[in-house]
Amino acid sequence: MIPERYANYEKTVTLGACNMGVVNGDKEANLAKIEANLREAASQGIDIVAFPEEALVGAAECAACRAGTPHCDEHHRLAETVPGPSTERIAELCREFDVYCAVGLAERDANDPETLYNASAFIGPEGIQGTYRKLHLGSLPWVTEGITFTPGDSIPVFETRFGPVGVIICYDFWFNPELTRLMALKGARVILNCCATFSGPNKREYMRATTQVRAQENHCYVVSANHAEQGSEGRGSYGAESLDEGRANHFLGHSTIAGPDFPAFSRVFAESEAGEGLVSATVSFEKLHRWESVFPWREWRATHQQPTSRLIAEEFAKLSSGS
Repeated sequence: MIPERYANYEKTVTLGACNMGVVNGDKEANLAKIEANLREAASQGIDIVAFPEEALVGAAECAACRAGTPHCDEHHRLAETVPGPSTERIAELCREFDVYCAVGLAERDANDPETLYNASAFIGPEGIQGTYRKLHLGSLPWVTEGITFTPGDSIPVFETRFGPVGVIICYDFWFNPELTRLMALKGARVILNCCATFSGPNKREYMRATTQVRAQENHCYVVSANHAEQGSEGRGSYGAESLDEGRANHFLGHSTIAGPDFPAFSRVFAESEAGEGLVSATVSFEKLHRWESVFPWREWRATHQQPTSRLIAEEFAKLSSGS
């Protein structure tokens, strides 16, 4: 049974994940790929599609940022405000095709041009709704995004005719489960994880398993959209002797859509291969909410588990203040 708060939303949704081969530093080429995949998504009846982290610009290793430059000319060339030329073009397409999407980009702060964010814009038929800005930025020795970008300071959810949707980025999803939980507590039943996940030992298994676990523990559907595999340049090793090497060009692919499948626990509904491709799955919110007959955790958090919620919040507050 659909809870009252979700009663006026559509009862099914077709989710899509674009396993995209991003061209580093070439916004025009990437925007053309995004447009082609939005057109294809619409032709397949996909309602909400996720693109990878930094899909518009590329998640390349940056030598200038690694060297500690205070102003990276390349990233500032690629960055845009939101709204901006690229997101406005995507908004036109979403309006034309009646599709929602999350697209990764380098976002320039509208009030401070020197401040850049690793962000994902959420865009739909109604227009540009806003951005999620990555909170946990990777650092040296493997990646340079912590030098390039400023962390975000909010955890938004976005409204659609399918209900609230959360957008999250890579490390925030894989290693920081409290963020997905907060989005679910805010009402999100769909989480779009825009990621740039490298290949490595057991990484495909980890990506599948974590996408499934986040979906089950939060009673939501999850889409993890990744960069397609692009060759072995800069792949390096996961051994200690290679910690200072970049991981810019060897991505895992295997974008994944997963969620609860009552009475079964979470399963993978669709998964791409390593190369470029678009995968989709049609899922039911009525089936999703069947889990609430045995584990109505959102309701519990708002009623008899409020003291537990306060305890958790207090413990986080102590940790954040160094207590």
